[in-house]
Amino acid sequence: MFLANASTKRPIAMGCLLIALVVLGLNSARKLSIEDMPAVDIPYIAVITTWVGASPEDVEKDVSKYIEDAVSGIDGLKHIESSSLENVSQVVLEFNLSVDVDTAAQDVREKLDPILSKLPADAERPVIQKININAKPIANVFLSGAAPIDDLYDYADNVVADRFATIPGVAEVQVIGGNEREVWVELDRDALAAAGLTAMDATAALQGGVLSLPGGRIRERGNEYSIRFDAEYQDVADIANLEVANRDGARRRLGDLGSVRLATAEVRQRAILDGKQGIVLKVVKKAEGNIVSVVEESRRRFEEIRATLPGGMELTWVSDEAANIQASVDSAISGVLQAVGLCALILFLFLVNLRTTVVVAITMPVTILIGLFFMQLAGQTLNTVTLLAIGLSTGVLVSNSIVVLENIVSKFETMDDHWAAAGEGASEVTVAVLASAGTNVVVMFPIAMMSSMVGRILAPFAVATLIVNAASIFVSFTLTPILCALLMQPASKRKDNALARFGQRWDAGFQAFAVRYANGLRRIARNRFFTAAVVLGFVALFLGTMKFGGGRLGFTFFETADNGRIFVRVETPPYYDLEKTVARLEGIQARLMGFSDLEHVLTTAGKAESMSGQASEGVYMGQIELFFAPKTERRWKIVDRIEEIRALLRDETDCLVSAALPSKMGGQNFQIDQNLSGDDLEELDRAALGIQAAALALPGVSTLETTVRDTKPEIRVQPKRAVLSDLGLPAARLGAIVRANVDGIEAASYKRGDRTYDVRVKLAEREGKDQIRQFMLPGADGRPIPLETVADVVDARTLVQIYRVDKRRTVKILGDIRPGATMSGVGADLARTVAEKNLLPAGYTLGNSGMSEIMDDAIADFGEAILLAVFLTLLTLAAILESWSRPGFVLLTLPMALVGVVGALVFSGSAITILVLLGILMLIGVVVNGAILIVDKMAQHLREGVCRREAMLTAMVEQFRPVLMVVLASGLGMLPIAVSSGIGSENRAGIGIASVGGILVAGLLTMTVLPLIYTLFTGRPKGESLAKSGQPCED
Repeated sequence: MFLANASTKRPIAMGCLLIALVVLGLNSARKLSIEDMPAVDIPYIAVITTWVGASPEDVEKDVSKYIEDAVSGIDGLKHIESSSLENVSQVVLEFNLSVDVDTAAQDVREKLDPILSKLPADAERPVIQKININAKPIANVFLSGAAPIDDLYDYADNVVADRFATIPGVAEVQVIGGNEREVWVELDRDALAAAGLTAMDATAALQGGVLSLPGGRIRERGNEYSIRFDAEYQDVADIANLEVANRDGARRRLGDLGSVRLATAEVRQRAILDGKQGIVLKVVKKAEGNIVSVVEESRRRFEEIRATLPGGMELTWVSDEAANIQASVDSAISGVLQAVGLCALILFLFLVNLRTTVVVAITMPVTILIGLFFMQLAGQTLNTVTLLAIGLSTGVLVSNSIVVLENIVSKFETMDDHWAAAGEGASEVTVAVLASAGTNVVVMFPIAMMSSMVGRILAPFAVATLIVNAASIFVSFTLTPILCALLMQPASKRKDNALARFGQRWDAGFQAFAVRYANGLRRIARNRFFTAAVVLGFVALFLGTMKFGGGRLGFTFFETADNGRIFVRVETPPYYDLEKTVARLEGIQARLMGFSDLEHVLTTAGKAESMSGQASEGVYMGQIELFFAPKTERRWKIVDRIEEIRALLRDETDCLVSAALPSKMGGQNFQIDQNLSGDDLEELDRAALGIQAAALALPGVSTLETTVRDTKPEIRVQPKRAVLSDLGLPAARLGAIVRANVDGIEAASYKRGDRTYDVRVKLAEREGKDQIRQFMLPGADGRPIPLETVADVVDARTLVQIYRVDKRRTVKILGDIRPGATMSGVGADLARTVAEKNLLPAGYTLGNSGMSEIMDDAIADFGEAILLAVFLTLLTLAAILESWSRPGFVLLTLPMALVGVVGALVFSGSAITILVLLGILMLIGVVVNGAILIVDKMAQHLREGVCRREAMLTAMVEQFRPVLMVVLASGLGMLPIAVSSGIGSENRAGIGIASVGGILVAGLLTMTVLPLIYTLFTGRPKGESLAKSGQPCED
């Protein structure tokens, strides 16, 4: 081969190139970004429309449906989800992965423009936002102290958050636990009524009397002056002097009608850390930001801020995502290093040669470093997927070196010229190495063609595998022969020592064993009955494994990762106010404090992590986030702890409590995610509750909940239109007065220094709902009249939310499965139960959503990819071996590998995850390597005129050691991944177990059953003496 010849003829030149690549690789290893999973951009567009005072039913009918109808025809649209809440409509559009998000946003904008006139007149213009799922919170910081909560929030929002927000890679800082400062104009009801005024009059006065406007420019004698109309106040107290009305010589100022003070906007959220109230700051990274580097810089900024805190304040670093990611990466790298050491040990045990072991110990790290350099050039990062590619490739890569090295060693037995032996030994196995590497490479192409989201996630695996395999081929034909020429000695020049003598005896014994092994196969092959029995036994083994073993396996998207975090989501009755919810949360939190290894408990009231279809904000809900010690520092598993928490909180019957683990995609992780869709809300609720009750009886279901919620109490003010007409009072103005009295209206702005505060007009707060009837309005004769004379005030109930998917009303069914169960198995049981009990009303549908839908798409994609990989492997082998029959024979190793994969997964109790499917796809190119060596050597004997059966058996003897080394190196090289137990090992272990089982079992059957299959179908030689006499075979 050109590379081998060039390396042995110009070793210094090639050495310089290799040194340069190694140095570049070391530099890349230092600079490569580290993350958990590859970032995938999913085109999401959100359309948010605010309509103050509207109920969820009105929002659905008059806003959400109009928007859905307008955008439903956009090209590339995959799903439409809408949530109609009180005061707001949220429509989320999910597009196909091939759609550009900026183009999608423009298309949405163009579709909405024609319908703006159809939306309610008092609804705000829809806001179009691009959503990036990669922009997520990566760190929690907590500010507490002796200062009042309002002061803590003000400092956190205006000082601490601003300092974190300037860090490169930070998108925003979410501040939870209080609210912003604003100026309150609190009006006295009696004074207002006596003056014949309403809150809207005060609002109008502020809107017209507090402003700052540019007036242009004037010039005088070459000088220019800017003109500004300045009607703003310099002090909050001065706002009280603003005149509201001047009737009959009587001036009414704001101070006469109430008070003006700097206050805090209504607090709708609270935060508690380890029993102390305070403010939590969530640092959100940008979509393209690197988690580890952003967290490192945030840590440095945290120390700077903490050193300058005012007295009485304390800043606590609660948690971050980088620690687990870094630990997971370190664990994966450790696995790679262990695999390199294990492969070197295997090589030493087979060759009993320290020099060859040193060669492998050098070439493997060099291959990985060169691969890292080209990975950086390709824009890759170090993450779970790319590190898996490197780790799983370690054993495969050493196979190339073993094939080259073993042949070079044999040349050193007969040749004295170091460089000639190294060059010739490497060149002779070019076809075998290229065939082996070629199959490893071509199976990666179908992954790049996968169109699902999982395909996008796994594409870096294909890229990393291609790069590392290319680097392996390059190193095998350059560095390996150079090192062999420099380190190894020809047989004629070797010193006789104990290790050399032991190596010779070991080699002779090993070769004798190979001969006896082949003779045993030869004896079986002579008897067609025995041969057929062995082959049929393999067929029975394969069918039995697929039927009984495969039947016990199920599909799960990802194995449950132990990151030491558990979310406890709490929803109290919807009529609870914030303080009542906080008290309820504190009671639940106290029950959880007794668990061992608990580092922090972070509770937020008014806000919780949510899935689509779930509310995320509201004073009646909250979240308790438990942070435990890392899994390497405790004895129990996170899946056991979450079951304990669920059991403990099962008696919390007056509120909805769910415990879940964090998802890799952000938020809570639900392994059961179903959409129940129909038209009638009451029928949907009944069906959802029926399905929930039936599903909870299934053995694989741990928890299950629906988004069916109780209605919320509501006070409706219904105008008496005839009375309003007589008074000349429009209904819209009456509605504005009610809103101003209760919630208040932002009427102006007050500026002090570099801060701007909203000025809110409202009535001074009082307890009790009956006060609404007594809101006083100016009558026709100027005397005040109560609100109940112009409107009916009635008690009613309203929905909390109306959720729709693809233009149909929908209820979410969410839950988790028990340890040992699988998503596909539970999904099948649930579908069967719903059908058998007829729980689905006519015209209603129940379908997968979220992770379940993604998994279905991924399985379909993998099915296509595996078929393509087998086809491409067949073509590659046919091209390299220049035969159509031999590649088909080599591919018989695939069902052999499946026996090992299924058996290993069943034995270990593992499920088929997305990464396991990836491992199966990769094995297509790996398990054929041993058969390639045998078939390639057999082809050489056939060209020499040896009969086919004898050619096969002779090839078995000659390739026994190389095949065994390749199988053990490939299989055991993945063993560190299979048995790893560090951070992030849950998903690595599954693919490692499947790969080790598949390779070892396929290798065993390749060396036993495969030769017998060949001899069974090649026919018997005519006369046993032909082969012995050297005459041409006639089989």
